[in-house]
Amino acid sequence: LASTALSRSADPPPVHDTDGHELRADANYYVLSANRAHGGGLTMAPGHGRLCPLFVSQDPNGQHDGFPVRITPYGVAPSDKIIRLSTDVRISFRAYTTCLQSTEWHIDSELAAGRRHVITGPVKDPSPSGRENAFRIEKYSGAEVHEYKLMSCGDWCQDLGVFRDLKGGAWFLGATEPYHVVVFKKAPPA
Repeated sequence: LASTALSRSADPPPVHDTDGHELRADANYYVLSANRAHGGGLTMAPGHGRLCPLFVSQDPNGQHDGFPVRITPYGVAPSDKIIRLSTDVRISFRAYTTCLQSTEWHIDSELAAGRRHVITGPVKDPSPSGRENAFRIEKYSGAEVHEYKLMSCGDWCQDLGVFRDLKGGAWFLGATEPYHVVVFKKAPPA
């Protein structure tokens, strides 16, 4: 019993939603801009002349929540359903697409417009580590109570930010600075 209590106390702190509740692996959440004046929630969109796979993008309208996501611990079947800071997670949209493929996120292996994008669907060219779909949630330093940043943690960890596609004006999530500050809002049960 004492060793169980010790291991629980060593766990990283949990991630919280906008209501102050711990994020759970068995619930869905919207990933929203911490400052809604900077746009809405994360969604999927075609990009760079491709219809599929879909890119993870931000809705430009701050009133839109985007699509809900499911966040689960990476690589293990968790007995603890709480999503924790600085631990590897997998993220997938809880939505259907016309691409008829997975909506799980991964970092694209190719540079498009000089950046690595977060996209959905199968990994085209897996790296030796095979960790293109490993992400982390980190506390945003200097943040309000429940503000976070997302990181892609394949072969190394990179901050994820939102940038505009110069051709069509779409807002894509990818490895770029400055990082995108987000909050998690619990989605209604599906």
